[in-house]
Amino acid sequence: MKKFLKISLLTLLLTTVLTFFVFTEAQALTISEIINHPDKYHLSTVQVKGKVLDLQSKTSKRGNEYTIMVLSDGTGNITVFTFGTPKIKPEDTVKVKGVFYKVKHVGRYTFYNEIDASKGTVERE
Repeated sequence: MKKFLKISLLTLLLTTVLTFFVFTEAQALTISEIINHPDKYHLSTVQVKGKVLDLQSKTSKRGNEYTIMVLSDGTGNITVFTFGTPKIKPEDTVKVKGVFYKVKHVGRYTFYNEIDASKGTVERE
């Protein structure tokens, strides 16, 4: 039992450390670079900076708050999803770090070319 506990704790620690490095080593990219090469960045952690063009905060049928925004950096636009309601407003410049999905299926919905920042960050600049 002690051996199992040690292995479990080591696995948890390693997973935590690797997750930290994945999200701290995000690639800073232009939106057009991501949109023009979606296969290259699919499931990769990316970082973009841009102006919030559209911002919609909603609550799901299960009661979970989430936010969808459209960012523009002058090279293109991209949709960003995150849970909660970040303290941002339209026209703010934000830095987003998250996982890019060329295609993402959630229940009966399909989303294309979206950054999921749920486990990343959305910060006003």
